[in-house]
Amino acid sequence: MNLNRRMFTAGTATTLGLWSLGQPVLAGGGHDVPPLDVGVNLAGPEFGTHSPQFSQANPGTLGRDYTFNSRQTVQYFYDHGVKSFRIPIAWERLQPQLQGELDVVYFGGLQKLLSWITDVGGNAILDLHNYGRYRLSVDGRPLEVVLGEKQGGKVLLSVDDLADVWRRIAQQLRGHYSIAAYGIMNEPHDLQGLDWAAASNQVVAAIREVDQQRWISVSGNDWATSKRFAEVNGESAWINDPAQRTIYEAHAYFDSDASGKYADSFAEEAKLDPQIAGRPSRTLDPFLNWCQQNQVYGFVGEIGVPNEPQWLELLAEACRLIHRAKAAVGYWAAGEWWGDYRLSVQPKSFDAPLPAQMKTVVTNMQ
Repeated sequence: MNLNRRMFTAGTATTLGLWSLGQPVLAGGGHDVPPLDVGVNLAGPEFGTHSPQFSQANPGTLGRDYTFNSRQTVQYFYDHGVKSFRIPIAWERLQPQLQGELDVVYFGGLQKLLSWITDVGGNAILDLHNYGRYRLSVDGRPLEVVLGEKQGGKVLLSVDDLADVWRRIAQQLRGHYSIAAYGIMNEPHDLQGLDWAAASNQVVAAIREVDQQRWISVSGNDWATSKRFAEVNGESAWINDPAQRTIYEAHAYFDSDASGKYADSFAEEAKLDPQIAGRPSRTLDPFLNWCQQNQVYGFVGEIGVPNEPQWLELLAEACRLIHRAKAAVGYWAAGEWWGDYRLSVQPKSFDAPLPAQMKTVVTNMQ
């Protein structure tokens, strides 16, 4: 999900078997199957990070600026066939000093959420929701620094920093029952010439120092674009994972600029694009075909549409494509603080039926 839209706010494989039949043979001979299922993003822990004053020194307050949601939300989605939860987390809150200890309060909130997911029988994909960035407090003012970028002749946010936080996370959570995958960075983009392939390999290596079991989800560069995945990231899979447990992640939205803002109505979009019905295949095929050609697992970690019939038709077709490709999906998004956000699938009450977008995903991923 791109930053403009984000500024609006912020198990086992056999349970449904998305990858249990016809799974690709991994390059190098691995045959493990990622324990992912029909998924939803559970937004909230990353809320408030686009406040002008936000930084690692001013991270906000739990319950006022951000939330880990509730056990009831986790139970609701699990009971309605949604077994996997992608959890967006804020690096600045988790590790307020680069290469320092994990914050006890924030990490404790994450552990509580993971315990709810464990209790219901689901699993979790952690998502470091930072876009290849970190907001430092410099001379009392927030300064957004980019991974690998030099400011004043110094690199203020290094790949070593990213590797360090993931080594610490994996060290703490490697035995946690609900963890399905570590998502090392959400939608990296505009990295000022940084080699994302080399950087992501360094992070994977750091995780493997302490955890050989959990899967690792690696987003493609340039906003994790599905439509331009091969163009941006090259024709070949790039992660050298000694455990052979890497998932490649892309995101897909179907408005004209693929931002997920859906500023124009479907009718307005269709007037400009008479071939709008083909957007799911034009958007997803480049990524899904890349995964199949490279014999790797794919995860469409974010996908979302407004609750309108024509958009739902595109979502249904997209999910059918994902399912046929033996990939997994995470709808964007649930979360108790969304209010009237058009892509939200948070129910109005826990007695309510599954919202239309999420029902569309569940129905068409079978």
